[in-house]
Amino acid sequence: MDLTLASALSAEGLLGHMAYVVLVASMLMRTLTWLRVLVIVSALFAIAYGAFVIRDPVTVIWETLLVVVNILQLISLHWSNLRARFTSDERAFVSRHLPGLSRGEARALLDAGEWTRLAPGAVFTNEGAPVEHLVYIAQGEADVVLRGNAVSRCRPGDFIGEMTALTGLPATASVRAAGEVLIWRISAARLRDILRRREALEREMDAAFARSYRDKLVDMNARAAASGTSG
Repeated sequence: MDLTLASALSAEGLLGHMAYVVLVASMLMRTLTWLRVLVIVSALFAIAYGAFVIRDPVTVIWETLLVVVNILQLISLHWSNLRARFTSDERAFVSRHLPGLSRGEARALLDAGEWTRLAPGAVFTNEGAPVEHLVYIAQGEADVVLRGNAVSRCRPGDFIGEMTALTGLPATASVRAAGEVLIWRISAARLRDILRRREALEREMDAAFARSYRDKLVDMNARAAASGTSG
């Protein structure tokens, strides 16, 4: 096939254009599964273009390898999703905060942290001190104390340290368990490392943190309003 404008705009050239159009579209996907599916479709167009239009065996070989690799990755992803199992508390966490992740991706994040049960008075953060863990409360409650005054309460489904665990900044308030609590926690340093390498997870966690912070602000404003009314 001659390298001319006419050939580029020909019906035969359409296969080559479609390969790149679909490849560009794959870069816009927000989930890894759809990204890989579109890469496979793009490679199939490229294989047809290489085999029947430009008759280039090098293109056919490498695009075929690209298809094989992505199919194997999809099989691996599907298998990890099938194997993923969750407790009732883990299902509640994933459903509320990680709805956009696959089962395998959610399982991998949970496995990077730990579940533990703590006694009343357990300290999660100290005002002005670095936040060492991101904490999710599955059962129980915790008091948020600012300059000695209880300003809010964290309840099941809430995060602790979501606004500072990723930045490394000191905690803006102290948080202590109001009773026995069941929590999931992950090292702040480890979480930052994971999110740097996994863009989809970073988006999910950012959205989850924003919702958690919004709910805390609503609770703080409600407490302030009630205090003002009683006063």
